[in-house]
Amino acid sequence: MKKILLFIFFTCLTSCEEVVNVNLSTAEPKLVVDATINWNKGTTGNVQTIKLTTTTGYYQSEIPKVSGAIVFIKNSSNQVFNFTEDINSSGNSGQYKCVDFIPQLNETYTLTVSYGGQSYSATEKLLPSPVITDVEQRDDLGFNSDEIGLKINFNDFPNQINHYLTRFDSAFHPFPEYQTIPDEFTEGKNMAALYSNEKLKKGDVINISLMGISKTFYNYMTIVLSNANPSGPFQAPPAKIRGNIVNQTDKNNYALGYFRLGEVEKLEYSVE
Repeated sequence: MKKILLFIFFTCLTSCEEVVNVNLSTAEPKLVVDATINWNKGTTGNVQTIKLTTTTGYYQSEIPKVSGAIVFIKNSSNQVFNFTEDINSSGNSGQYKCVDFIPQLNETYTLTVSYGGQSYSATEKLLPSPVITDVEQRDDLGFNSDEIGLKINFNDFPNQINHYLTRFDSAFHPFPEYQTIPDEFTEGKNMAALYSNEKLKKGDVINISLMGISKTFYNYMTIVLSNANPSGPFQAPPAKIRGNIVNQTDKNNYALGYFRLGEVEKLEYSVE
């Protein structure tokens, strides 16, 4: 009996090492719109790019790029900024560029994308960004309070509800790290964002970005970040997250992605 049990046990261990190929069904491709208009402080902000792709199968390594779309942004004065398809050596980059965009704080802009007989649109305001007042280097951050990190300080805009997004770029991390911050408990006061990483060391350069964002984009990014960084064994599975882009032709055939605009405060910090 013991030999039989041992045989079953080792058979189970061996079977766990086998690669299982799941035959997944692929849904109809959906348009994905990456329309982030960033106005870096101290620049004209006239050159902007919007990227268009479609969804694809789970096992596909290449993301399909969209060609032949009509893309433009219109401000509240009906001034139109056209985004022209940027054709690269391969014939299709999926990128649409504008070289005469005019950013204006608190101005309302509407994006329109026409593709495949469908018309998509979204509307947002271009929101200002606070100034980063200073950066404090810390050595007591992280899960065990033993990591080098940074505390980024800035002042909240008073007498209004605000939401902020921070971005941290570093050479040792392949992707940017984001944080969403509301001013719910710090209205009109000093606010801070904390950043740490176990790989952070002396001499590393961290590029910091601070942006003012709308409440709807704050909610969207909070869900995106929650799905990208799940914690615990009982997290809900990732889902398609709807942005603010609406299909005006067929509302059931919605697009993915988000249209947002914002002023960006940038700072480069070298770890001491």
